[in-house]
Amino acid sequence: MTVTPPINVMPTGAAQAPTQPKLTAEEDTNVRFEQLLWAELLTHTGLEKALTLSGGEGASMFSRYFVEAIAADIAEQHPLGLLDKQADATQSIDSDPGADS
Repeated sequence: MTVTPPINVMPTGAAQAPTQPKLTAEEDTNVRFEQLLWAELLTHTGLEKALTLSGGEGASMFSRYFVEAIAADIAEQHPLGLLDKQADATQSIDSDPGADS
């Protein structure tokens, strides 16, 4: 009979969880806006209907959840940066010393 060495078990919890930087309220709002924008774009492409095909009411209850989960993933992996550009433009207009108010 062969004896195997003991298995080192890693503790679960915060030690293993990937650390994500904390977002400010403005950054969080920007991310949520992009998630909603992606969700609406995906809905208009027909993804929500495609998810409910042959699933009936059971599938239609969760189709929006799936669309929003996909949108959140897209917004996180490939941010559009729409609100970042708007903030930069607003700051450059506000900081223009030659502009009359």
